[in-house]
Amino acid sequence: MQYGDHLYSKGNHDGAVQQYIRTIGKLEPSYVIRKFLDAQRIHNLTAYLQTLHRQSLANADHTTLLLNCYTKLKDSSKLEEFIKTKSESEVHFDVETAIKVLRQAGYYSHALYLAENHAHHEWYLKIQLEDIKNYQEALRYIGKLPFEQAESNMKRYGKILMHHIPEQTTQLLKGLCTDYRPSLEGRGDREAPGCRANSEEFIPIFANNPRELKAFLEHMSEVQPDSPQGIYDTLLELRLQNWAHEEDPQVKPGRATRGVEKNIALPFLLWLPLARFRSITPHPEGLNGSP
Repeated sequence: MQYGDHLYSKGNHDGAVQQYIRTIGKLEPSYVIRKFLDAQRIHNLTAYLQTLHRQSLANADHTTLLLNCYTKLKDSSKLEEFIKTKSESEVHFDVETAIKVLRQAGYYSHALYLAENHAHHEWYLKIQLEDIKNYQEALRYIGKLPFEQAESNMKRYGKILMHHIPEQTTQLLKGLCTDYRPSLEGRGDREAPGCRANSEEFIPIFANNPRELKAFLEHMSEVQPDSPQGIYDTLLELRLQNWAHEEDPQVKPGRATRGVEKNIALPFLLWLPLARFRSITPHPEGLNGSP
């Protein structure tokens, strides 16, 4: 350390950093880091931090500092060399910290690389949807995730995806709620039994997309007859709304209840049109108010 200090005091920063590198594991890194930060010797600081990481002695703050050095130097080759390790055992830094720093610096492709390769799904989708606004890619990514993660991310991001790419989003939801298997790209087992989400829980996603909602509800009622009651109730309500606005009298008969009769309780079926269009509130005891 003393020889390193001597070289540093003489202005030989390159020689000094080589001496300080030899003290890694013995000398507190903050001592060296402060020296080169104060002197604004970013190249020397980068060399020291790189060695600190290679010896697996770096913490999250060191990773943040090193990545900031790379981005300030605009050294993309060194940055890629640092993040594109061949295996998990070769990762000498906190991945989530690196993703945050790269995202903040605008290095989105590098941040996405880390997020995808280290299964930080939430960060991958955040960057695609909030920064790059690549909705197609975000939906593709969700479609290759395991069931539980695909389900939770569709609940989280379904509305924004429905707003921008309604048809593709509806297709994924149909699969998710019937017989979901991750896409082959996600290396899922296509022969394994599929999973299915509760279709009723996704109805709010279609709040501003009645056409896609109708397609989704009709698909669920046809493909999965044991769908939750809310699917049939919402489908009937949607058809009644369409029926109320239908101007062709020859089209009206039977349209509202087609395909849903056997799944709607008779009292509800009798009462709902009246309640909708005459503002009648049903009595809990029965349709006519008597027990």
